Amino acid sequence: MPEGDQYTYEIAPEDDLKKGDVVYLWSNPYPSFYGWGEVAETPQIIKVQRPRGSDLEDIRRHAVIVNRIAEFRPPIEPYMLWGNRELKKLIPVRYDDLCALYLRPGLANYLNDFIRENKFDAPHGSATISWIAQEDAPQIDINAELIVQGDKTNEGRLVLGVRIAWFEIIRHFQNNPEEIFRMDPRRFEELIAGAYEREGYSVELTDRSGDGGRDVVATLHGVGSIRIFDQVKRYKINRPVTADEVRALVGVITMAGNVSKGVLTTTSHFAPTLLDDPDIARLVPHRLELKPREILLPWLGVAANRKRKIVV
Repeated sequence: MPEGDQYTYEIAPEDDLKKGDVVYLWSNPYPSFYGWGEVAETPQIIKVQRPRGSDLEDIRRHAVIVNRIAEFRPPIEPYMLWGNRELKKLIPVRYDDLCALYLRPGLANYLNDFIRENKFDAPHGSATISWIAQEDAPQIDINAELIVQGDKTNEGRLVLGVRIAWFEIIRHFQNNPEEIFRMDPRRFEELIAGAYEREGYSVELTDRSGDGGRDVVATLHGVGSIRIFDQVKRYKINRPVTADEVRALVGVITMAGNVSKGVLTTTSHFAPTLLDDPDIARLVPHRLELKPREILLPWLGVAANRKRKIVV
C-alpha cells in the first residue's frame, strides 16, 4: 500500500477517535503492526454484515478514513512487543480485518524508542503527537565526564560533586529520552551517582570491575542513617530486567548486612511478572526499590533542580 493514500478501516466502535488523531494500524488475520497515519475526518457509525455460523449478523462499526503516513518495513509483530508492559498495550484485544487505534502520547514515546532501537522508519511528527525525533537537535557529548571524584575508599571513589556537563546531559535526555541508550555504561553510572550527591548523600562510585553487585553506594548520615546500594543497568528498551537479576541484588544487600536498601536503576523496564514473585514483592518498596525509565528520568530532573554546589 503506497504511503500518502487514503484508506477506510472498519473497526469496533471507538468513541475517542476524531479528525486529526494519529492512529497505528494492524493487519489481520496474520496480525502485524504495519504502519501509522492520521484520521482524515470524524469516524461515522455504519452497519455491516458478518458471518455468524451459517447466518449473517448485523454489527455496528466505525468507518475510519486514514491518510496513510508511514509504513514499517518489516512490520512489527506482536511477539516483539510482549516483553514490554507498556508496548504490549499497543496489541489490540479484539481483532477486526483491519484495526486503527489511537496512539496516546505516553505510548508514543515508548514506541518511538522501539522504532529507533530496531531501526524502523521513524515517524515524522503531527499535530497530535509531539515526537521526540529532532532533525536539528544540538549535538551534545553524552559521554563527557560528569562528576568530580575524590579519594579512594573501600567501595571505590568518593563523588565530590557534579560538573556542568551533568546538567546538560539531563536536559538533553528530558527532550531526547532515546539518546540515553547511546551513553557509555560507566558514564551512566556517573549520572546516577551525581543524582544521589545532589540529593545530599555521601556517594561512592565503585570500581569498574569487582564492584560486588553494587555500582553506587549512597549514605545519608545523621540520626537513622541510610545506606543504599544501587545497581545500575543501562539496557535498551526491548531488554527487560529479569527477576533473576533482581534476586541477585537481594542477595547482595542480604550478605552485606550494613545496608538499608537496594535500588535497581535501569533505562529499560522490569519483566512484567516480576512482582508476582512473593520473595521480591514483600521487599518492595522499603527494602528494595525498582527504578525503571519512567521513574528514572523525572528523578534526575528533580535532582538537577536542587540547589547545591556545582563543581566545574
